[in-house]
Amino acid sequence: MHNFLARANHLSALATSVLITLLCAISLSTFVLPSTPSEAALLKVSNLNVVVGRSNFEHRPREREFAFAKFDVMTDLTPLFHWNTKQVFLYLVAEYSTPTHPSNEVVIWDRIVRGSKYAKINISGGKQKYEFKEITNTFKNTTATFSLRYNVHPYVGALVSGEVIRTAAHTLPPAVRRTQ
Repeated sequence: MHNFLARANHLSALATSVLITLLCAISLSTFVLPSTPSEAALLKVSNLNVVVGRSNFEHRPREREFAFAKFDVMTDLTPLFHWNTKQVFLYLVAEYSTPTHPSNEVVIWDRIVRGSKYAKINISGGKQKYEFKEITNTFKNTTATFSLRYNVHPYVGALVSGEVIRTAAHTLPPAVRRTQ
């Protein structure tokens, strides 16, 4: 006969082993389940301006050029949601290159989609949420492409990321000074 503590120890060891096996199977299923969004997606940058100004988020702000973009997004992220999806992080990235910095990526907008009933995204005339500024202070002779990307956050398993759609290259216009 075993005492109560020995039986509780065996029971908890069995429960832990079953739980770890189940979590490993769920984690591996992340690679088996398809995680690609709908092919019918639209991303259009309708207005692109460059303005000379000063940042509000610097200790000693200096004059530099800021780009402002208005965009239209229409996509369906419903195929990304299944029983192991907690949320989807959707973000808009501006990619450009300069002679001194050949590869630059700036996140200018994002949204957290928490469920499949919020997965149909339709934004018209959306504005950027974050500053789009160049480290060398000027966007002179620069072209930018915009891409809509996502990260799928599962309950258990690996983080899956991808790209929904990408635009053609847009030439950034010359900078305009703000009048006060």
